[in-house]
Amino acid sequence: MKNILKKSLLAAGLALALGTVVQAAPLPPTPAPPRKAPELDLGLAISGIALVAGTLVVLRSRRKA
Repeated sequence: MKNILKKSLLAAGLALALGTVVQAAPLPPTPAPPRKAPELDLGLAISGIALVAGTLVVLRSRRKA
């Protein structure tokens, strides 16, 4: 009977100690949500290229004159 009582007290102590350790463990950090890249409109890109090209043509023509 003493042997069973010792083992049960040891098991209860271990269960209590392990439960305390598990509760004291810090939670893993939550990952940040992924960032989405902005969508680029093809028409807007073409307009920007045309604007830059037109500016270069004007600057070049003024330089020659």
